[in-house]
Amino acid sequence: MALDAVFFDFDGVIVDTPTYYFKHMKEYLRERTPGISDDDISGLLGLTFSKKVEHINERYGIKIDRNHFVEATSAKVMEEMGKSLELDRGLERLLLGLRAEGVPCAIASNNSKKNIEFFLGRLGISGFFSRVIAYDDVRDWKPHPETYIVAAKALGVRPGNSVAIEDTVVGVESAKGAGMKCVAIPNKFALKHNFGIADLVIRNFRELSVKKLEGLVQ
Repeated sequence: MALDAVFFDFDGVIVDTPTYYFKHMKEYLRERTPGISDDDISGLLGLTFSKKVEHINERYGIKIDRNHFVEATSAKVMEEMGKSLELDRGLERLLLGLRAEGVPCAIASNNSKKNIEFFLGRLGISGFFSRVIAYDDVRDWKPHPETYIVAAKALGVRPGNSVAIEDTVVGVESAKGAGMKCVAIPNKFALKHNFGIADLVIRNFRELSVKKLEGLVQ
């Protein structure tokens, strides 16, 4: 079987947003819930802001406003990341290899399309992705499989012959639920999490090649 397409998560895969979101979510939440742990905060990474707020409010019996939480953290993340954005050379090599082999690529993310397109443009890699499927395009977000189901339909490819690349268990569950193979590159906050359902777990893009991706669907 041929490799139909490769789908990339955005946060933690294309750019290291988890580092910045962890920092600024921690600042915001510690002011309102002093007892919240680093593990609780890192567990929020990969979820939509709606799910983050729902989890925090239920667990700690408080009422954080979603919109205020988004505005207070995202603005700081965007500002800080804009000053230190760099393209992972292993990722660049992989994208060039996939293009050379004629394998289409797309983004499948819980982030907003506006944020994703901004950073893809800043990195100069927008042209590598045929589509961007984001928070705005689905009704049920990761770990629900809808994001990847919609992404596969958008490219007209078979999920079973496609590979997703993720950095969290939430994302892996979404991809596997859609019937895709999945490569996990755990972000630094997810290193102790159980990625047993992933088809391949690696440390970074330098350990990944087009040949390895093709091998997953054969």
